[in-house]
Amino acid sequence: LAADLPLVALHDAARPLVPVEVVRRVVAAMGDGVLAAAPALPVADTLKRVDGDRVLGTVDRDGLVGVQTPQVFPREVLDAVLGTDASATDELALVERHLAAGRVDGRIVIVPGSPFAAKVTYPEDLALLDLVARASAEVAG
Repeated sequence: LAADLPLVALHDAARPLVPVEVVRRVVAAMGDGVLAAAPALPVADTLKRVDGDRVLGTVDRDGLVGVQTPQVFPREVLDAVLGTDASATDELALVERHLAAGRVDGRIVIVPGSPFAAKVTYPEDLALLDLVARASAEVAG
């Protein structure tokens, strides 16, 4: 990447149908003191903590969101956190850890995501997104 880029947006290619409006919202959220911004949706499913096939309990989903991409960062923040923790599941987690440790100062924000930004993880996900893309094309066309 060019050294003079002020912001970097990282997108998970497993989310092929991210609407342009989501990208606009996440970039627009980058203001003073914002270390990172990401789209997110409230968790809709009931979450269970399990041990194998044994249910241990229900997780309170109040305040939980599913984070999507693109995730946007100031270039200097991203440069500072990349490669610092191989256990992180995304770059936002790296910024969270640096923030908690006091290595960076600011805040991480979320913006409304989109159900169309679903992640392709399983073969069935691809089939579902194919149906969504076809339906969207028919509506638009």
